[in-house]
Amino acid sequence: MDSNKTKIVWIAIAFVLAAWLISPFLFSFREPALTVSDAPLSFDASEAYRFMQEFVTQYPRRVLGSFESRQSTGYIHDCLEKLGYSISYSHFDARIARRIQVGRNVLAYKQGRSPEILALVAHLDTARTTIQGAMANGSGVGVLLELARVFAAEPTNRSLLVIFSDGEEWGMLGARDLAETYPERKRISAVLSLDYVAIGDLGAFRLDETGQFQGFTPPWLRQLSRRAAETQGLPVLDPSGFSEYIERALYISRADQGPFLSASIPAINLGSQSRDRFREKEIYHSAQDTIENLKLSSVEKYGRAAERIARTLDKLPSIPGESVKPIRLWDARFLRPGAILALQIISFWPLAVAFWFYMTGYHRQLNAIAMGRELFAFLGTVLPLWIICFLIQLARVLRQLPIYSLYPATLKDPVFSSLPWGVLAWIFGISFFAAAVSCIIFICSFWSSPKPDFNVSKLVLLALLLIGVGIALAYNAYWATIFLVLPAWIWALAGCKRNPGGRMANSILIVSAGIPYYAALAVSASRLNMGWNFVWYQVLALGNGLFTKTAYLLASAIIAVGIRFLAIQFHETAAPQNSRNH
Repeated sequence: MDSNKTKIVWIAIAFVLAAWLISPFLFSFREPALTVSDAPLSFDASEAYRFMQEFVTQYPRRVLGSFESRQSTGYIHDCLEKLGYSISYSHFDARIARRIQVGRNVLAYKQGRSPEILALVAHLDTARTTIQGAMANGSGVGVLLELARVFAAEPTNRSLLVIFSDGEEWGMLGARDLAETYPERKRISAVLSLDYVAIGDLGAFRLDETGQFQGFTPPWLRQLSRRAAETQGLPVLDPSGFSEYIERALYISRADQGPFLSASIPAINLGSQSRDRFREKEIYHSAQDTIENLKLSSVEKYGRAAERIARTLDKLPSIPGESVKPIRLWDARFLRPGAILALQIISFWPLAVAFWFYMTGYHRQLNAIAMGRELFAFLGTVLPLWIICFLIQLARVLRQLPIYSLYPATLKDPVFSSLPWGVLAWIFGISFFAAAVSCIIFICSFWSSPKPDFNVSKLVLLALLLIGVGIALAYNAYWATIFLVLPAWIWALAGCKRNPGGRMANSILIVSAGIPYYAALAVSASRLNMGWNFVWYQVLALGNGLFTKTAYLLASAIIAVGIRFLAIQFHETAAPQNSRNH
């Protein structure tokens, strides 16, 4: 592109940025406030603490499929039976590190005036590294048993389903099974998940609103839960703005609200955060997560907040049938779904403009040889990346990797400290070998062909990038805009410099387009606290379904396009006007 066309692309970028900046003021709405129940609260923190203490000390290792986990469901059954609930179990199979385990959910039902069901859920299982698991999640079990006692003593508007789920630590497997197979799931109007009461003094409540691979908590339930929790005098942390946008780009749920949201059932998780964040992180999923770390005052605040949310949900005259697509900007202000979709699409307008300029300027130079050369180079670049995915799946089939039903092992699990170096070397070694072979085949195939023209190669790559963007927008428009907008803009503008310094500067610019991806990896690695073992976690996540193969194949294709943009910077031939390009 010449300087005038480059300026037009910059103007398009400025237009997109302006649209994102002004849209919250032009296309947002304020979510109407639902009335929070002012009924007297009956939650007894000392009784909830007693339930917690008995539960976690009698059954300290409630790992999915274990004998102790099964015994713990008997304790819950007896407590609920005394309260007059109709008790049932649901069982599901789970594959944990190559072994089939049977999980058990405990369900307690109480008929209300309405056939609509309000579900309250807390998971009973622990990670393998935990003893007692008081914070995660004996605390939720104790609070839920106390809430079951409270609501057993009075009539409710909606029917009540109290769920103690199993397998949460491995991908919310119990909740997922219920969301997919519970016979009366169509009657469930709302779900409140309880996970967890943080150690020591509470610093804030935390609302988790992400669905498992799809779905999000609708605005009405988010606002209702926030206002109800705020009555306990603590701040309420829930995603908004950019943080919510990232959550929708990944859709990785960490609590039992996830599977219900994925099944289009309104759900939310009430969690909490300690004032001592360092100590909380240290204790989480460790042998130190014992009942002595929980404070009665924190249990009281959490339990009363949960009761307030539950009572408000029960007293609502009707459950709003509201879309889950609006994004919360701040407070009660949400951006309309139509505006979000329009912004996501026009974000790639600068790429379309650049492609049009290259198409009109260089389509006559585009021939079968030039197109075939660049497409062949792209395939040679992307195939080794796709081979990694294939080899991970093959290793899983050959039982060379730990196998899980959905999510890989939980945080701090020993599986992350004992890496199978032979398997990893096999996977990545074959991929590197495939990359080398592809490179040799490409060089030999086009050794005698005319040297490629930079602009023609870039035209083909822009077309591939546009196709990738279109697929990404259809797959997950949030993911597309988070991770592909910057590459789309930078790669579209990056021209070709004749001098080595200019080419190196452009190369750095092309690589910097991946900053959102690098940042996401860094944040995830920091949260998991695994160091270089984070690569092993990624392998397990891809092999077991936490990361979908579709997303990986699409992302690797875009990465391959970026590598080709980097490679053509060093083409020896280029049109004369390229010396004026950026």
